[in-house]
Amino acid sequence: MTSGERRLAERLEQDDDGIPLLKPTSCGREGQAPIIIKLPSLREEAFAIADQLSTAHKEGHAWGDMAILCADWYTIDTCADALYHRKLPFNVRKKSGDYNPSADVIQIMTMKVSKGLEFPVVALPGVGHMPAKGEDEAEAARVFYVAATRATQRLVIGAGGDAKFGGKL
Repeated sequence: MTSGERRLAERLEQDDDGIPLLKPTSCGREGQAPIIIKLPSLREEAFAIADQLSTAHKEGHAWGDMAILCADWYTIDTCADALYHRKLPFNVRKKSGDYNPSADVIQIMTMKVSKGLEFPVVALPGVGHMPAKGEDEAEAARVFYVAATRATQRLVIGAGGDAKFGGKL
């Protein structure tokens, strides 16, 4: 270990006040790196996400362990249509009474209302179209962060599109 690495290790163990520091842990998160889907249209992305969720179900995840978190209503409707065509069970949460956490169905909701919820498998379609025209980039990034951190085991991100987030992914 070099002297610089030693000093860094010592700083990680203790701060200036003598309080020991702990290295961050995953807070119960486990699983693979995010799956990035980059397709030409949101519709194709929605069908690819439906296929990813179907695969997750075959691997042992319950439908109720899955959520699709969308930035807007158009994306919600597009994803619901794809799930309908793939004959997968789902529930669209458009208002507070529309959510039943014990239902064994894929939950579809906006990214904003997902705050505080967790699901083993989460899909984020349309991220490549974020931020929307006229939307604050910092606010869109905050909402994306909230949505991405709802996943505890598997995260699927739709990165097609020509907005800033799509280029960064």
